[in-house]
Amino acid sequence: MLPLSPRLDCALINVSSLETLDYAHCLDAMRRCKLTFSPSEAQAIAAGLLAGNLADRDAQWSAAMYADLDPNDALAQECRDCLDAIYQVAAEQMRDTDFGLELFLPPQEVVDYDPASALRDWAQGFLFGFGLAGEARAAALLSPEGQEALRDFYEIGNMEVPGGPVGEEEEQALAEIEEYLRVAAMLIHEDMHVPRPTGEVSHEIH
Repeated sequence: MLPLSPRLDCALINVSSLETLDYAHCLDAMRRCKLTFSPSEAQAIAAGLLAGNLADRDAQWSAAMYADLDPNDALAQECRDCLDAIYQVAAEQMRDTDFGLELFLPPQEVVDYDPASALRDWAQGFLFGFGLAGEARAAALLSPEGQEALRDFYEIGNMEVPGGPVGEEEEQALAEIEEYLRVAAMLIHEDMHVPRPTGEVSHEIH
């Protein structure tokens, strides 16, 4: 894995132009609409899609996230508002050149959704969102470090989640995985957004 930076407090996400996102509220709105993914996955899908640098990423987001939401249903509109906010926050954070991304993970009071599952789901969500850009194109643009990071996303997305209480060592391990996912996502985003001369593929990270 790539070296880690100092861990950030990821309990809440704050962006200057947006209100603070409430995980429990987003989760409740999504469950009422019977969506099968979590707020953590939604943010990860947005981050992966934004990292992929697609010209039509907004349309891809709408097609992937809103296909099953009735535009005339009040509950569906509340859910869409939450997802819109998650997407906007992710877009603001991915544009932050100082590694502004913070993972939108469940707080402790969301007792039926544990951090290990959230991290696994985040990795899976990022891969889904990034995959919308096309694997062949991504392979051509990613640096060796970016390709390694993408492989690590697959490993984390397939990790086994132990049941029961989490001890101190497990908490530390999860904190390191959380920070790694944050740094790796930003590295992949940087790879995909490096300006390149027309017709030339570069693997340099600037």
